[in-house]
Amino acid sequence: MKRFVAFTLVFLMALLALPVCSSADGFDPESVSTPYICLMDSATGTILYEKNSRDKAYPASTTKIMTCILALELTDDVNEIISTGSDVETRGSTCRFSRNEKLPLIDALYGMMLFSGNDAAKAIALHFGGSEAGFAELMNKKAAELGMTGTHFVKPNGLHKDEHYSTAYDMAILTRYAMKNETFRKIVSAPTYDAAPTNKDSDGYQWYNSNRLLYTKEGETDYKYNYATGVKTGDTAQAGRCLVASAKKGDIELILVLLGDYEYKVKGEYRFENAAKFFDWGFDNFVSVNASELGLEPTLQLPVSNASLEDAEGGLLTVNIDFSGVKLTGLKETVNAIRSNPEQLTTNYVTSRKLEAPISAGEELGAITYQYNGATVFTAPLIASRDVAEAATILDNTASPNSSPLIVSAGEPEEDGGSGWLFWVLLIALLIVIVIFAKIVSARRRRRRAKKRRAYRSKYPTRRQ
Repeated sequence: MKRFVAFTLVFLMALLALPVCSSADGFDPESVSTPYICLMDSATGTILYEKNSRDKAYPASTTKIMTCILALELTDDVNEIISTGSDVETRGSTCRFSRNEKLPLIDALYGMMLFSGNDAAKAIALHFGGSEAGFAELMNKKAAELGMTGTHFVKPNGLHKDEHYSTAYDMAILTRYAMKNETFRKIVSAPTYDAAPTNKDSDGYQWYNSNRLLYTKEGETDYKYNYATGVKTGDTAQAGRCLVASAKKGDIELILVLLGDYEYKVKGEYRFENAAKFFDWGFDNFVSVNASELGLEPTLQLPVSNASLEDAEGGLLTVNIDFSGVKLTGLKETVNAIRSNPEQLTTNYVTSRKLEAPISAGEELGAITYQYNGATVFTAPLIASRDVAEAATILDNTASPNSSPLIVSAGEPEEDGGSGWLFWVLLIALLIVIVIFAKIVSARRRRRRAKKRRAYRSKYPTRRQ
């Protein structure tokens, strides 16, 4: 919430300083009534606008984004044949598959993502997970890997279950990840698709994309957006109208998530109209530059442990900061401020492993984050510039001629030399304890004998003459 407030203040200040962007027709994101919104830069993951983006919402069929990318990662052949099985999903939108219909996986993926086929999603889930519950486990495991902390999946198709939910932010994270897969990107950007004939349908299928930013059927209101690149619609009574969309203009690709629109019965399909306005606003008010253009220091000097004593740099490694493909995206004023004074950025690096030799040239060792006013603006990988050999091994010359040589790492104590002093300390301590114990036992015996003598004398007193 603090992050949102801070961002809003910066944005308002920017609006006061700049004229209203004509291409967005004076669009104000706050005027959109959709309750859950997240606008993200695809390249960097930077949040450009959000409203209740971390709050629980029902994703409906946008769930199929996870089903699709998971299936693509679980297969080695997108043309492998899958079957609908004997229990075909018939609720909601379907591709109208029959029982035990066999078709290539790629056709099922197109049917699921374009036509929003719930039957296709179920068939995919049964093929890879054995059951919907089994596939849901895989979905939740993937969600955890991606950091989707506000998400829990139950169904592969998004048909409503109270315990099936996500957030606008999590869906943006998922979509950003999925769009890196070229097959996924090709599927969700297709306006239409012709599927091959099956064992149940000799004519095959034709599906059109329910995302009207990409395709408009005859007789429908045209919402086509020239820069649209995907992704998926969703609609249930409980979730309202949902839309996860992407658009690319120049070097910037944006991801927009709109969840929980319950006013569509009054306003119609305004999710598509709002999406176009959001994209125009984003393209007009935000800019993306290559991190390599900022004049930042391109290297770090980091110490390496267990380096060879002969290392020319004494174990000090020059680590290259790989700015290739790394972008800074944000409000134009923010980006320009950083470009004019990159020293404002603070850094924090994290290594993926202990910096210990051996290290190979070109090895990725971790990442460095750059922050502006406390917020991370981009991250770059850390790459080793050279090989660093480990400390050489040495032979223990005290080993007998008939025994195997003892090999120890340079700088470590020999096996006997490292523990001999401890043996003598323990032996001396033991002897001291024995001596003290013996003295205690002897004293106790003397006291017992003296006590007995006193008792005897009191019983048989000696007479004096």
